Amino acid sequence: MSSTFNERKYSYFLIAVIGCVSILSIPMIYGHFFHEGHMFYVAIHESGFLLATFLTVMAIISYKKTKIKRMLFSAAAFGVLAFGQGEVMYQTMYEHDVSPTDPIEILEYCIVAMTVLFAIGIFWKK
Repeated sequence: MSSTFNERKYSYFLIAVIGCVSILSIPMIYGHFFHEGHMFYVAIHESGFLLATFLTVMAIISYKKTKIKRMLFSAAAFGVLAFGQGEVMYQTMYEHDVSPTDPIEILEYCIVAMTVLFAIGIFWKK
């Protein structure tokens, strides 16, 4: 019974964190809504931000459960990635000349793809 309660408590906590992060990311998205041909750029950076934040919270929860210090480093790494994605969204909020084929943007796509593959590797169950 107590293990079910603890699992439910972490699930509620995770849902609350994802909800808060989603609500707090609205101002970053709002500045990009009216840019024509810009939605792919916004989708890439916003998904990277949400995924990195989610993985940060999951790593913190894993550390609390297992006390493995490597989880703290993982949480810090994903936290830095979330900060970077949020900063990119904030800095380019009023910039209208972002090209999806710019070399810097290709690097950003690779970072988001790496994060997605890392998340799949962590959560994949056979």
